[in-house]
Amino acid sequence: MTGGTSTGKWSGSRLKPVADSLEAVGFVSKGDRKLLDHKAQQDYYDRIVTRYIEFCARHSKDLDAAWLSLPKSASSDATKNPPASVPESAKPGASPGPSAATELSTLLLSLRKLREAVLATASTTPLAFSQRVHVFSIKVSIQAQHPPSYFPSLRYLLDHLHTPSNPLPDSELKDHISYLILDYACRQEDLFSAFELRARARRQYNFHSQEVDQVLWAIAHGNWIVFWRVRKEVDSIMRAVMDWAGGRVRRHALKAVGKAYLGVDIDWVVEGCTGDQTWTWEKLVEAEKLGWQREGDRIIIRKPRPKPKPEGGLRPIRENT
Repeated sequence: MTGGTSTGKWSGSRLKPVADSLEAVGFVSKGDRKLLDHKAQQDYYDRIVTRYIEFCARHSKDLDAAWLSLPKSASSDATKNPPASVPESAKPGASPGPSAATELSTLLLSLRKLREAVLATASTTPLAFSQRVHVFSIKVSIQAQHPPSYFPSLRYLLDHLHTPSNPLPDSELKDHISYLILDYACRQEDLFSAFELRARARRQYNFHSQEVDQVLWAIAHGNWIVFWRVRKEVDSIMRAVMDWAGGRVRRHALKAVGKAYLGVDIDWVVEGCTGDQTWTWEKLVEAEKLGWQREGDRIIIRKPRPKPKPEGGLRPIRENT
């Protein structure tokens, strides 16, 4: 097996591991010149795509969990790049080969190296290739929920790589505008920028998206029913962007239910407030620190207060005079 499809395999001499073909390339910003040739860039891109396909196939039984396997510090801090290595605590000891987090980190780092090289050779690299690299990088990075990898790429793709002479296909342009609008609204909690970008995109590109309109309306009005319905209908990439707001929407729904009801059916509150059939009551209690009590198939939010008894006992019946 070649180094291009394996990580950490030992050579025949057993003196050192075979180098990973993606990790063997360095950053242009640190002086590595391997990717300054367009043919080398194309070859490296093809190897990244192959590794991505292998990642999806290897973790096909629970791909959602694999996408979310990066340590939280690697995805929540927008000033950090993908971790070069994953702590041993993040690697399941029973699983052979690299963990999903390690594979994902390698993919994100490799894409960053390629983006750096493409930017460094912008005057000679075909614009169509630069677009393809950024589109693929955004797709992978959004699913991995790694903003430092996808947010700058989104801005650069729409502001600099989409040109009148080399426009993105209409479907791709619409998708990436949608991702950016939803990132402002869902991750950055900046509805003003989200609405402003939507208005500008309507003027410039005749942008229209019923799904984006419904998500913005749902977040602005606290309508979790519409939010969860749209989340079920969109593709996995748009769903990943929406998931940044999932916790806020879920907590808002629970708060509203807690104020409106004394008790509810357990299935209704779990699926209705989370929008996801994979949630359980136990998982919801742990995630949101709920103090509600379960009685069979119902959740008791609060018990009605007993009516106060009249003071002084029963009042005498007055006789008509």
